[in-house]
Amino acid sequence: MIIGSPENAIKLLSDGGVIGYPTEAVFGLGCDPWNEKAVVRISNIKNRNSKKPFLLVASSINQLTNLVDINIITEKVKSTWPGHTTWLIPAKKDVPYWLIDEDTGLIGIRISDHPVINKICDKFQSPIISTSANISGDKNIKDQKVFISEFQNKVDYLIEGDIGNYSKPSIIIDMRTNENIRK
Repeated sequence: MIIGSPENAIKLLSDGGVIGYPTEAVFGLGCDPWNEKAVVRISNIKNRNSKKPFLLVASSINQLTNLVDINIITEKVKSTWPGHTTWLIPAKKDVPYWLIDEDTGLIGIRISDHPVINKICDKFQSPIISTSANISGDKNIKDQKVFISEFQNKVDYLIEGDIGNYSKPSIIIDMRTNENIRK
């Protein structure tokens, strides 16, 4: 595992690599959401059901135009972004199946206010997959040394930085119903 800056992770993301990075609450794993092999690799790293879609994180609403009709994003959603709220939004018809919930057609997205995530997405010019860096069902990782110990032979690159001040991963809300899916 290489440890470094967001700028140096971009080529690796473009080439299908998996990265670790700090988020608002925990360390996360990410990759290019358009690269199915990279997304499957994260599922395998986490020992997670590959049918369960991952959330995406972006640095601006403009990065979402290939995923959702940004004209349907409600004012309530916009009022929480950038921030620590993930919204489930109807995906466009041509979004790859591995990014959407097959039962609902929804995709989980948030616009981050974490400076490291924003640098990654700005330099990559795209959202990235964002999932907690842990084996499914295990505790979330909040310490860089623990991340390195757990993932040194599984992840290609770790972006240095501090996690934010939140105690838990983002809440998740269904935009259509305003129902809290994860509090």
